[in-house]
Amino acid sequence: MADATSNKPRPRPAAPAAPRQPQRPAKQGPAPGKLPVPAMIAFVVALVAVVALVALLVLSHTPVLRITAIDVESTEHISAESIAKLARVEEGTTLLNVDIDSVVESVKRNPWVEDVQITREFPDRLKIEVTERKPGAIVLMSSGTIGWYVAADGTWIEPFNIEVGANQTVVDAAQQKAIEVGCRIVTDVPAEVVPEAGKVAEDASLQAVLSYLSEFSEDFAATIVRFSAPSRESISCTLESGVEVSLGAPTNVATKEAIVTQILAEHPDKITYINVRIPSRPSYREVGTDSVQEGTGALAEDEYAEPQSLEDDDSWYYGQHSDMPEGLVWGEDYYDASTDTNYEYQPETDSYITW
Repeated sequence: MADATSNKPRPRPAAPAAPRQPQRPAKQGPAPGKLPVPAMIAFVVALVAVVALVALLVLSHTPVLRITAIDVESTEHISAESIAKLARVEEGTTLLNVDIDSVVESVKRNPWVEDVQITREFPDRLKIEVTERKPGAIVLMSSGTIGWYVAADGTWIEPFNIEVGANQTVVDAAQQKAIEVGCRIVTDVPAEVVPEAGKVAEDASLQAVLSYLSEFSEDFAATIVRFSAPSRESISCTLESGVEVSLGAPTNVATKEAIVTQILAEHPDKITYINVRIPSRPSYREVGTDSVQEGTGALAEDEYAEPQSLEDDDSWYYGQHSDMPEGLVWGEDYYDASTDTNYEYQPETDSYITW
């Protein structure tokens, strides 16, 4: 007999259970009372800064770092004692609270001082190093025996009395002093020039001299022993060889130097006077002659292209005419501002040229 249960349908097998996805732990905020990590870092940095500031304030007033000595060496014109007094470092100042800028400014009140370097030397010393200005020229005032040192940057440094020896002129004595110092002298400056120690010379004639010195080559400038500076347009110089050079206003400086150098090279030991006021029309005078020769003209954009003899060019040569400017003193150079005309006296012909 058949099993009664054999005809019953078999139950379907159960579907496999879906795999469970792992669950990520939920993000938890900072525990109550705790700061996030970035905030914690910022707090620590700020705390360190505050502690360092407090420590600095404490150390800046501690006797251990108090300045007890100032190390400074005398320069050629300023004693170590004077420099220390100029520094004005008050008693009780420490290396950490000393005002370096104030010390530098105070020391620079002396017009000889060009630069100041300050060094802290722990635990209790301050070192001051001074660089002096070098005189670029000695300016002779219009009267007396007073000379003024002027730096290459035009700063009036200080006056001094020119000691004139036996059989010496003031100019000779000043020139001897300039040679010792390593500069040159400037004479014939206008009477209205009023020097002031520590101030920059603003007079046009002195500025013209400084322009020439800055634009001449070092080798050529070294051969100049004297400048005459009655006005900006009437600058002249004397070389160590004794040659006088009429320069005029400080324009085309390199060209003027080249012409002077060329004339001297072509006529060694034979030249007494060179005129390069107008580079395209240079002239010179030789030893033992009263006549002025023409040199080779150097072209400039605002000057004549072809050199001509003085006598043949009526537009350039100006003799003893009755219509000379009212302010002109015969025998002296003159600039007429109303017509923008320069009148240059020519002693060899007792006449004038204009340009």
